[in-house]
Amino acid sequence: MSRRVRIGIDVGGTFTKAAAIDAATGDLLAKSTVPTTHKSKSGVAEGIVKVLGNILDAEKIASDDIEVISHSTTQAINALLESDTYKVGIIAMGVAPTRKDVTKRTRLDGAVGLGGHLSTSHAFLDTSHMITEGEVRGVVEGLRRDGVAAIVATEAFGVDDPSNEEFVRNTAASMGMPATASCEISGVYGLEIRTLTSTINASVLPKTFQVANYVEEAIRSMGVDSPLMVMKGDGGVTGMEAFRTKPILTILSGPAASVAGALLYLKMADGVFVEVGGTSTNICVIRGGKPEFRYVTVRDHPTCVRSMDVRILGVAGGSMVRIERGRISKVGPRSAHVAGLKYSCYADVDDIRTGEVVTVRPVKGDDEYVAVRCDGGTYAITNTCAANALDMLEEGDHSLASTESARIALKKLGE
Repeated sequence: MSRRVRIGIDVGGTFTKAAAIDAATGDLLAKSTVPTTHKSKSGVAEGIVKVLGNILDAEKIASDDIEVISHSTTQAINALLESDTYKVGIIAMGVAPTRKDVTKRTRLDGAVGLGGHLSTSHAFLDTSHMITEGEVRGVVEGLRRDGVAAIVATEAFGVDDPSNEEFVRNTAASMGMPATASCEISGVYGLEIRTLTSTINASVLPKTFQVANYVEEAIRSMGVDSPLMVMKGDGGVTGMEAFRTKPILTILSGPAASVAGALLYLKMADGVFVEVGGTSTNICVIRGGKPEFRYVTVRDHPTCVRSMDVRILGVAGGSMVRIERGRISKVGPRSAHVAGLKYSCYADVDDIRTGEVVTVRPVKGDDEYVAVRCDGGTYAITNTCAANALDMLEEGDHSLASTESARIALKKLGE
């Protein structure tokens, strides 16, 4: 007799987790956790395949038993928090007399960007005549030469008549350039906020497009044909195609899944829910058994995407220490796992004693972060190391490590 099994997978910045439940009884059948596979050739898909394989093997679950697979991910929000974004080409459209005003409302450089981390290039298309494919191709090629990796098509009244935006989007896509039409991201009339929201969306398009393809191919290669869904920031779910083209709708996917878990498992009615992961920390207010809903704000910039009111901080268990002019300045947003470094609290005591404090730039363009270079490798100093040094963790805690190794690393940092 076949079972009705539902599987949930969460791709975090540090760990990828999966759980399988019996849809008829609600019983937990199996669960698994593996490190998120950022450095793999197939990206995070490798970790997804691992956890999925683990729970299928553990309970001998047949592919035909699986009713649905739903996954939440922090890929989009972590990319924005850690500034792992791509340069976006904004193609603004309007009639010639409005060019100055349209350009002013759609140009997003300097202070208008995400704290200076959102890189853009701007072009204007005159729509007083029917634009041609050749015109669009010429503009896209010019933006490509300027280092652009994704395109946003935006027009003042594109929500009423999306034909120009869709034409530019489709032409760019046919040239192998990921593209977004602002009208498909939001139906609001405000040209500025719609353009900004679409640009944020486009800045992570190349990454999420690749991730979506890898994930879908990997799961299908396992013989699983059940629907594959992605959680949205408002707590609903959508298909993989939406994740490929509108990742901003999933920008709070991971946090939304956490809040849903608090509501279902903890039966929270009123309170403040805090989840600390490896890369980011999520905070949400729950009132009357429901989360608050607001428009998403990214790096202090409002968007027109409505989602659970989850506040996200780029600091958590794996956050590395930043240093400026010989002094500690901040912790995060770069996590040790993304940097490919182990935590110093997990180092061998004798090995960490041989270490010296050095500065590293985990990703090109990063600020300087602290690490301890030892005979056996290089280790990051993280919040988890601090927690172990302070002897705050209990037996059985997932983050429990060597108190002595952590204290040696922090002593070296202090000195």
